[in-house]
Amino acid sequence: MNEITQFLLSEKFITTVITILISSIIILIIKRARNKIEISNSASIKTKKRNTMVSLISNIIIYAILLLAIVIILSKWGIDVSAIVTSLGVVGIVAGLALQDALKDIIAGCNIIADDYFVVGDIVTYDNFTGTVVEFGLKKTKIKAVDGTVLVLANREISKIINLSTSDTTWYLNIPVAYEHSEKEVAKVMEGILKRIQDTELTTKEPEYLGINDFCDSNINYLLSASCKAKDRFAFRREILKIVKEEFDNKGIKIPYPQVEVHDGK
Repeated sequence: MNEITQFLLSEKFITTVITILISSIIILIIKRARNKIEISNSASIKTKKRNTMVSLISNIIIYAILLLAIVIILSKWGIDVSAIVTSLGVVGIVAGLALQDALKDIIAGCNIIADDYFVVGDIVTYDNFTGTVVEFGLKKTKIKAVDGTVLVLANREISKIINLSTSDTTWYLNIPVAYEHSEKEVAKVMEGILKRIQDTELTTKEPEYLGINDFCDSNINYLLSASCKAKDRFAFRREILKIVKEEFDNKGIKIPYPQVEVHDGK
């Protein structure tokens, strides 16, 4: 019992506990400060670059604190840290081989920032997965899809990625109309639709009616285009479809739907 008490009251144990506590508190403060500094709900490139740099720098500081804490604890327990540092030169090749993926991740992360591949908050597509970059660190990047699915990528794996936030999203929508309506009639209704789309807060440039796009079995497809910010693309599409339905209902334009005719053989 006395030995346990002496160990718990020893300078080595107390120093170790204090080092761990202080490191944990500092890391917690850094994470909270990062959350306060980062600006959400902003689409500006400047803000997103700021958030990315804050995330990256905070991660570097956290790793440095952890490394310093380990060195302090090892030194207190009588382990010759200088000898370990010296021996790193001997085992450098082995460590380099073992950590080559991690080093590739860090280098790739630096290249992503330097070449402006993307920043936190950008909407990107990677291998048919589209989502928002929610986290960017030294080793990995997290992309969150609209359904909540999160894709975690090692930075070294990001060689080809499509950044949808660098330009507006343009929708080309086929609007089905029954054959009984003339093109002039449809074009006139489209004028009202385009005006309402233009009046929405989501549109970024004037929408266009492009005319007849296809002849189908039971309808003619009329094509219109409209542009918006990438982050608003799904809400914008829903708004366009809502406007089309309301205008067609008001003007008596029929949207065809499958029908089944049953004939009595008698």
